[in-house]
Amino acid sequence: MQRFVKTSTLATTSDGAVLLAYDTDRATMCVIKRTRLSRSTHAAIASEVRAYDVLRAKASDHILRCYGSHVDRKRTQHYLLLEHCTKGDLYNHLQDLPMHKCTPELAQQYFMQIARGLAAVHSCGLAHRDLSLENVFVDVNGQLKIGDFGLATPLAATATHAVGKSYYMAPEMHTSGDYSAATVDVWSLGIVLWMLLTGVPLVESSSEVDQVFGFVQRVGIQTLVRAWGLTLPSDAVEMLALLLVADPALRPSMATVLQHAYCQPRSDVSALSSCCLNASGVIF
Repeated sequence: MQRFVKTSTLATTSDGAVLLAYDTDRATMCVIKRTRLSRSTHAAIASEVRAYDVLRAKASDHILRCYGSHVDRKRTQHYLLLEHCTKGDLYNHLQDLPMHKCTPELAQQYFMQIARGLAAVHSCGLAHRDLSLENVFVDVNGQLKIGDFGLATPLAATATHAVGKSYYMAPEMHTSGDYSAATVDVWSLGIVLWMLLTGVPLVESSSEVDQVFGFVQRVGIQTLVRAWGLTLPSDAVEMLALLLVADPALRPSMATVLQHAYCQPRSDVSALSSCCLNASGVIF
């Protein structure tokens, strides 16, 4: 670790810290995720290292690069060496925007990047299980990259433990049964899109005790958009309806998501604002 010169501490956690450092070998800045080795951290460390090992073979502009990992001589600290995204995470990036949300055009551009990154993760046989604005990072050019794979698991796996952040978690994670690791990512992607468009979470919890979730489950996201008087692009609402389905068996694969019109580059971005769903449900 002598090749790294620490310049600042970006964040502290209960088990370590996230450091900004200069890599003298690469002549560039990087992020070092330092975690104290213990029984409670072993699984997450191993999961993240395995995930980055698998993802290294996949060339994607929208997955955070990992340069390697290291354990100190005393075997008390683990270091994960990561690409530095100068603009931080997407959640904090949104806080600097008017109303803490994107324009419709920017929301679509960001969504396409995140969807492509998640599709690349799934194509490698992995599910992220903690997709959120906080785990998407913005580089110097404004390009988005998915990171933080501490909860990643094989795509085909079934899981039992609810993990991640409450308002991104899929409905089935609030039940006592097993759930598909792949389909929870799709729900989380829908919540990410909602937050890009509105600046606020859709629900506090996607469970029966949440009134908004109950409303969406009964009548659908399109009706909620009209009921709340929101003006959103019609194809964005279609995408939300595709992703935010309570029944995981009815959610699309990421390959299907990428085929949707909302994931296609627009030759005329002005068309996005001229075809919107308004409070009365009229397309104009």
